[in-house]
Amino acid sequence: MRLNLRAKMLIFTAVIAALPLIVAGQSVIRVARDELKSAANEQLAVTVDKVTGEFNDFLEYSLYTPLDLIRNAISGEQLGFEEKIVVLRQGIADLPDVVVLQVDVDGVPRPITVVQEAYFDRLKAHFDNPLDVLRVDAGQFETPADGRAAAQVVRISETDDWLATVSLPIPGGIRDRAATLHARVNLARLRGAVEGNPFARTGSIHVVDGDGRVVFASDGRPWNQPGVLAKAADMLASGTATVAVEPFTLDDGSISLGAIALTRALPFAVVAEKAEADAYAPVNDMIRSLAQWLAIGLVAALAGALLFALGISRPILRIGEAASEIAKGNLAHRVRGVASRDEIGDLATRFNDMIVQLNERFELQKFVSAGTMRAIQDSDARTVHLGGERRQMAVLFADIRGYTAFSENREPEEVVTVLNSYFQKLADIVTANHGDIDKYVGDQIMAVFAGANMSKHAVECAIGMMNAMNEMASQTSADLKIGIGVNSGEVVVGAMGSTHRKDFTVLGDHVNLAARLCSAADPDQTLVSRVVYDALPAKLRDAARALPPISVKGKKAQIEIHAFGARQMQAA
Repeated sequence: MRLNLRAKMLIFTAVIAALPLIVAGQSVIRVARDELKSAANEQLAVTVDKVTGEFNDFLEYSLYTPLDLIRNAISGEQLGFEEKIVVLRQGIADLPDVVVLQVDVDGVPRPITVVQEAYFDRLKAHFDNPLDVLRVDAGQFETPADGRAAAQVVRISETDDWLATVSLPIPGGIRDRAATLHARVNLARLRGAVEGNPFARTGSIHVVDGDGRVVFASDGRPWNQPGVLAKAADMLASGTATVAVEPFTLDDGSISLGAIALTRALPFAVVAEKAEADAYAPVNDMIRSLAQWLAIGLVAALAGALLFALGISRPILRIGEAASEIAKGNLAHRVRGVASRDEIGDLATRFNDMIVQLNERFELQKFVSAGTMRAIQDSDARTVHLGGERRQMAVLFADIRGYTAFSENREPEEVVTVLNSYFQKLADIVTANHGDIDKYVGDQIMAVFAGANMSKHAVECAIGMMNAMNEMASQTSADLKIGIGVNSGEVVVGAMGSTHRKDFTVLGDHVNLAARLCSAADPDQTLVSRVVYDALPAKLRDAARALPPISVKGKKAQIEIHAFGARQMQAA
């Protein structure tokens, strides 16, 4: 796809304007994302630590301490049975989270049970005998070495309550019999702590047990994330005490940042979660803002670039139009309408100067031969060196007869006009027959021919010249004829002269012989050497007429010649 200068400038400007903003924006976004992730992870860790702390404090300080007092009060024989019952009733009245206090004594078939009346009445709406629900099965507990046990957290589905059983051995027993104090604790206060946590406004908190059940949640929405639950179950099974903070892939494919911690007294794992999209919401706002400013900056930059591109491209287009006109040969065309005082204005001025110089050089080319131009073009140096090389060429000299007499009685301007009209016609014939005019010498033309058919081309050119002269003579008052000499052989081709003035021409004995043959030719006659005659095809040889050998200046031996005449060729 071809792009013009305006499009390139607009693209370049867009890249230059957008690239720094994009690079800087990416760096800022990356830093902000890392900072937000770090802050979110810290917030998650702090949240689960706070929630687990509330769970631990609830059991260890709010329950274990008063329960220690109660078990110590009912131990031994200091209080009678009735007094022990009073202590249990007073204890359950002072501990609103405890719904049942039960004392099991070895050897006594029925435990001593005191229930919270309000909670008992609440269960009566769902059960015929609430005491069966609240009574603790002592056989399910093993008292640990520290004398404390918190186990068997059960859910009463009818009331959606979670009850934890705390078991404490009574020191000294009762009446010399081992005894244990059991307390069923309603965890509703912990539910409220989870649901009322400030973190619930931006994230979610879930408390799960080892079976993957959700005990408490900060919201009422359904939640079942296998990856998070599996991690929590592993931690509960191994008893990991550290806080685990890591991203989780949820079942809908989204990413959630989560933290998990375990409570000490209860077999629960606290999970705090925040959607990655919510954690990075400020980054998204930043990206939107950056995109808006980027769009504004691009529009402003492109508008400025468009104006700038128009100011540059229009003069360049005018220069391009001028170049197209020059390529068509219209050297009269000039670059106009470029008035900028900068490099483009200078370019337009130099381009106009170049057109003037090209016109001058184009005119100068008409004063040199095609061979001279080829020598200049083929030279690998800045100048054509003096010297030459040997080549096989055919040389033609054509001299206009009657020119001196014609010019005596006419004005010079008329003579030049007539001579140029003859030369134009003859030059076209030379070009049509694959020749090259080496030079004009007065009323004489020197032409050269190269290649395998050089003799044939030279003779055909000579015959064409004679026919053209006869045709032009019939159309003008000038009675001019032409005499032509043709010879071929090895000549020296190259630059002759001095370093200041050179002439690219051909020299040699064979050139001189062609000139002598031209001088010896009669008007309307072409003389060719034996070498040329032998190289001609049969048809041309049959049209030639053998003449007696002649003597020429510079040659001791006589020269065999053959002649061609215009009328003779027309007849042939």
